[in-house]
Amino acid sequence: MQLLLTNRLSATQRIKMRARLSLLLIVFCPAVTVGQMDPVAESSWLIFKNVTVIDMKGRLPKSGMTVVIHGNRIVATGSSSVIRTISIPKNALTIDGHQKFLLPAFWDMHAHLGTEDFDKNSYLPLFIANGVTSIRIMDGEPEYHQWRKEIENGSLIGPRMFIASRVVGFSALSNISEAGAREEVKRAKKEGADFVKVHDSVPRQSYFALIEEAKRLNLPVEGHVPTSISAAEASAAGQKSIEHSTGLDEAKLDESKAKVLSALFTMNRTWLCPTLIMRNNYATLDNQALARDPRLKYVKSSWRNRWLRMTKAAADLPSAEWSKRKEMIRKEKLLVGRMQQSGVGILAGTDDANPYSMVGFGLHDEMAMLVEAGLTPLQALRAATLNPAKFFDKLDSLGTIEKGKLADLVLLDANPLTDIRNTKRISAVVVNGRYFSPAALKKILADVESAAK
Repeated sequence: MQLLLTNRLSATQRIKMRARLSLLLIVFCPAVTVGQMDPVAESSWLIFKNVTVIDMKGRLPKSGMTVVIHGNRIVATGSSSVIRTISIPKNALTIDGHQKFLLPAFWDMHAHLGTEDFDKNSYLPLFIANGVTSIRIMDGEPEYHQWRKEIENGSLIGPRMFIASRVVGFSALSNISEAGAREEVKRAKKEGADFVKVHDSVPRQSYFALIEEAKRLNLPVEGHVPTSISAAEASAAGQKSIEHSTGLDEAKLDESKAKVLSALFTMNRTWLCPTLIMRNNYATLDNQALARDPRLKYVKSSWRNRWLRMTKAAADLPSAEWSKRKEMIRKEKLLVGRMQQSGVGILAGTDDANPYSMVGFGLHDEMAMLVEAGLTPLQALRAATLNPAKFFDKLDSLGTIEKGKLADLVLLDANPLTDIRNTKRISAVVVNGRYFSPAALKKILADVESAAK
């Protein structure tokens, strides 16, 4: 798939800023509107002018701002009327951000890609089209490590990847022995995994052996709470994240238990990735409107057909079953809101292999559901920006808009702080300094739609 994008990121083009801010006016090339901008730019300079910046640092949005990018780094931010920089070449790409909102690009902290009929050249760019420039892949496959290298060297368009081990406690690796668990951790380290993923069926002693070996090799352990232990034990053992609120059933039903567990998570720095979109969709499969979602045209055929069959089959289940499921998701959302209020770190993730949780698009659905759960729009945005960067100890380079950070940005046509659904109103995306215009994003979507057929 051919996509229009800048080639401004080669190592030979990157230089460091050598000037400091003063009170002189910027002298840039004439600004044009985003919709008129050619997505291919020869310049290694990218400037957003007159834009409202939501920097994710907790400050109020600032309008009339200028953000200067050179290579793949933000080199200056400030008021458009007073910022000063070194001489900008005439071919600098300048974007008029009037009445638009610039914020850090999004992360999907629970992604699955699969290998069956997965066209990396189509579906990985679909994350970019939705402003998702980083993903945590929760099932490590050898192909993914090669894809990550291709993304890093610029030969493949896609998000930054943080890749799990092969899943321990699922399928062939369920009921694993203590020795086997230790060997899986060693294999994960050898294969270059960023963390060890645990699933439901890890025996109790094997789980603690896995934790011990992972600590020895400096690999985080993330994933489900195995049925053999409690969420409190997983937190105390040092499991870094808990997915889908597994192991939290009692806390969903008892507010006092929720408070105790929230305090424990906060003390142990245990993160929660609730994937509410996935949980909600399973609880509402009886809603036949799901099968009419226009975004299904972007979903690969094997997933789409499976989801449609599930929705059709849902009509055979009694209404009491669906009422029970909806009540459980209501309590789950309530728990997520309480944990946020208690200081537990929340991560936005989609579990996109599951019904109607769609690559790229699902992250926006997840942020909306986090707001339904009681988070403010800012907290929901942080769950998809600042929090993931903090989780991976990448706050020195990602997660906020400030000088020195990598240029992973999304430009919106409306304010997401007043309505979280405005995250869907994407005007442009910047990925590691590469600018994707509206035309380039539209091209991605058209290509993905064609591939999905």
